[in-house]
Amino acid sequence: MIYTIKNNLLEAHISSNGAELIQLIDQSGNNRMHIPSTNTWDEVSPVLFPQVSRVRDDVYCVAGKEYKMGIHGFAKKMDINPCEIKGNKIVFKIKDNEETKKVYPYEFEFTITYELIDNSLKVTFKTLNTGKDVLRYMVGGHPGFELPINEFATYEDYKIVFERKETSRAMQVVGGYLAHQYVDYLKDEDSINLKHDLFVPDAIVLTDLTSKYCDIISKDEKFDIRFHFSDFEILAIWSLNNDDANYVCLEPWNGIPKQYVKNHEEMGVLELNPGEYKEYSYSIEIIK
Repeated sequence: MIYTIKNNLLEAHISSNGAELIQLIDQSGNNRMHIPSTNTWDEVSPVLFPQVSRVRDDVYCVAGKEYKMGIHGFAKKMDINPCEIKGNKIVFKIKDNEETKKVYPYEFEFTITYELIDNSLKVTFKTLNTGKDVLRYMVGGHPGFELPINEFATYEDYKIVFERKETSRAMQVVGGYLAHQYVDYLKDEDSINLKHDLFVPDAIVLTDLTSKYCDIISKDEKFDIRFHFSDFEILAIWSLNNDDANYVCLEPWNGIPKQYVKNHEEMGVLELNPGEYKEYSYSIEIIK
């Protein structure tokens, strides 16, 4: 089912399938989100929980027992009903159950909130440990933005501009896994010009960023987006290396798996003690 929230500047459509944002409509009626395609990418803005990226062979261990979980976790595959709906806000919630415990043995409550605030959509992830043991998890977003918006521009007319000049490393992706090997990427620079072959072999996974936001700016400066990600340790930038892949994803991540570590306890991911919770938010601000 598709749910709608709106204010006088924006309208957001969210699907119960994974509580996924599927459209964000501006004042002029333009949808700023990726239009899914089986030829390029058939998602729009999946929620990443309780895993970001993938573990080796999709297998990890908790207390000596093996579990199997696919890329980016299971939340994006669940049918999630809203627990609260207002004019400009909607809240989705999932809890552990028999099915989740087959792949993830923890007791938890995970809440996804979408709220329109003026010309921004704020997305908040709240994770609560409802069990008696330490909860280990990862969380992130994966919103994809359609580029170009109109027929008078091309993909290469866009660039990503950070709040400030950055000197940052990029974590390498090897064989589809985060390798925890780093190369220098930005050297006192504040922008990345978009082109499809940027994404060879995979995502640009930036660490050490000091900026709190970045902008997707068009050459003609008619369709600009500001993406706020200060709650997150890592920002991945991704698209398919395909001339028809007219979108770019900005992916804020907290907690990532180590490539060759099998035990969850040793991965260095996020942890919550019993009864503790943590919230992380990102925002999509429509500038023009």
